Amino acid sequence: MRPTVIYLALFISVLCMSTSSIMIRYITAPALIISLYRVIFTAGFAGLLGSATPPGMQGLQRRDLWYILAAGVFLALHLGLWITSLSYTSISSSVLFTNLQVIFVLLLSAWLLQERVNRWVQGGIMLALLGSLLIVQGDLQSGKLLGDLLALLSGLFIALYFLIGRDVRSRVDVWTYTSLAAAAASVVLLVVCSTMGLRLTGYPRLDWLLFLLQAAGPGIVGHASLNWALKYVKAPVVSVSVLGESVGASILAFFIFGEALAWYQLVGGAFILTGIYIAATREQGRTGAAVDSSLPSV
Repeated sequence: MRPTVIYLALFISVLCMSTSSIMIRYITAPALIISLYRVIFTAGFAGLLGSATPPGMQGLQRRDLWYILAAGVFLALHLGLWITSLSYTSISSSVLFTNLQVIFVLLLSAWLLQERVNRWVQGGIMLALLGSLLIVQGDLQSGKLLGDLLALLSGLFIALYFLIGRDVRSRVDVWTYTSLAAAAASVVLLVVCSTMGLRLTGYPRLDWLLFLLQAAGPGIVGHASLNWALKYVKAPVVSVSVLGESVGASILAFFIFGEALAWYQLVGGAFILTGIYIAATREQGRTGAAVDSSLPSV
């Protein structure tokens, strides 16, 4: 698989995920219900797409199944916390704090996966983080600490989700992984919603349409593209690419909701994009070597 195709997939996934927070603002259902139906429809879409590909679940190792189920739990925790955070802080800050998961991914990759990233990639990640910190520092003074902390915690769980995917995706095709992880997340969220007494039906038609779009865009094209890319690049590179979501979401929030961008958001956004470029291009040599002996699963 050519590196150009891999990075194009990362770009498209980030673009799709940038629309997620915008759609959520238009949904009237509670945050946990939004999370629930997003993963339910994602599991369904991925299952349908997987049925047209070579055998996925056949030959699935028990160890991989347990890993995928664990990934689903982390996905449920991530979505529940992140979508809830949007009720307590701005779109820009919520997405940025969530995307600080690159710190967790970098540290956990070095510890759990024994991965090393070269100094150029480390520099790109640090530059992207500097841009993120520049943007969020102003928000820390505006009394939105709860939302920021929820988003940051959601970043830890999506980091664990990415790391499990980085390991499992070398053996399991993308649609099997995505459908099973989303199905596991659905069970977790269904239990939580039922325990909290949240109603599962009776929402406006627009909500149901946006539930579907959440799954098709950010869920399938967005997250599934990341799951696919995890087979070919290191988890920290995928993670730092996702930081671009904060830039896209901030721009959309400005034009749609009038959430103005301050000077530090503009400068921070430039740092983030530069960091993404450095991390992606300097990883290319190692990625190219890896993909010579690999074929895509789908």
